[in-house]
Amino acid sequence: MSSTEEGGGAVGAVSTDQTIIDNNTNNDYVGIDMDVRLSSLEEANLRSLDKALDGGLRKLAAKPLIRKVPPALRRNEDFKKYFTPKVISIGPFHYGDPSLYQSKEIKLKLAAHFVKNIGVDKDSLYRNMKKEIDGLRKCYDPQELEKTGYDNRELAWMFFVDGCAILQAVYMRYDDDDDDDDDDDDDDDGKLFIKNDLLTFVYSDLFLLENQLPFRVLELLTSPRKNGEKFMSAIQRFIDETVINPGLGR
Repeated sequence: MSSTEEGGGAVGAVSTDQTIIDNNTNNDYVGIDMDVRLSSLEEANLRSLDKALDGGLRKLAAKPLIRKVPPALRRNEDFKKYFTPKVISIGPFHYGDPSLYQSKEIKLKLAAHFVKNIGVDKDSLYRNMKKEIDGLRKCYDPQELEKTGYDNRELAWMFFVDGCAILQAVYMRYDDDDDDDDDDDDDDDGKLFIKNDLLTFVYSDLFLLENQLPFRVLELLTSPRKNGEKFMSAIQRFIDETVINPGLGR
């Protein structure tokens, strides 16, 4: 005999013996009995929903940080080209990688040429970097940065050399096109120690996810400096041609 004939029974997971909505009223809501007591554990479970929502909102509003690629993506060999440098390490995550043994020498030479061209003594440039090292640290994921084990002194030197190297390498890409540069100290000698094909890999390494510096590092090295504008103009052009309008540059 069917459940409708008996006036009760169950259809699926819903019992027809239970009245959910009072058909004698026009209200389409389910009443909630506030007399039902909840345990402290149940109340904690409910509060966890509020915390989860609040935590998500805070993350959306937080400043983006430089961080390492999640392990799930690192296991995919096809993704390594997006975060593993081929020639030069920038920042703390790949610093000291034995496969990048050329990196240290290349960066030091690039940095030396930058210091010569910027027209400011290296002591002042480095001291400015060290002065703001606490703020620069905050640009990285604190847990990932802690794993590297580098202290403020090591990071300040790393940021100083890497920042100088980036500015010089990008400037070398465009200085031939700078018709307005009437300075006598053209940097042709800076091109003798690094091959063009190697520079190509250097440029591609600058945009890898784990190979980043805070932009503030470049600002500290170039502003206010007599020759700082030409280096930052090259950086802006490099970003425009490589990221914003790829394919339009040379």
